[in-house]
Amino acid sequence: METIPLAVFGLHLTGQPLNHQLTDLGATFLRADCTAPEYRLYVVANSGPAKPGAIHVTDGSGAAIALELWEMPVANLGYFARQIPPPLGIGAVKLADGSLVKGFSCEGYVAGEAEEITHLGGWLAYLESLGK
Repeated sequence: METIPLAVFGLHLTGQPLNHQLTDLGATFLRADCTAPEYRLYVVANSGPAKPGAIHVTDGSGAAIALELWEMPVANLGYFARQIPPPLGIGAVKLADGSLVKGFSCEGYVAGEAEEITHLGGWLAYLESLGK
């Protein structure tokens, strides 16, 4: 079976409410990792529960953001992607080692209207800051 690595930042992390969407489609956990220091992280609250949106930046203002890397059967990636609401989607994510994988991306317009949480370094740290 052909698989593809997939980077997740928030509600799909281990122990989070949408993790089952990965496991239901046969994805397996590979490792905790982080992005290259080229991302800004925002709280997206447009529909449903709040979720993180990672936006790639090239102006030097980014930071490394914590993520998990999962391995998903290629045949199931489309089923997974169809569950992702805008402004999120699947795109290229640059890892700390410089490699590119598929993973969650966010439309850039979110930066002008959402709470930024880049300084916390990841979604779980954000939840912890809220006492969750």
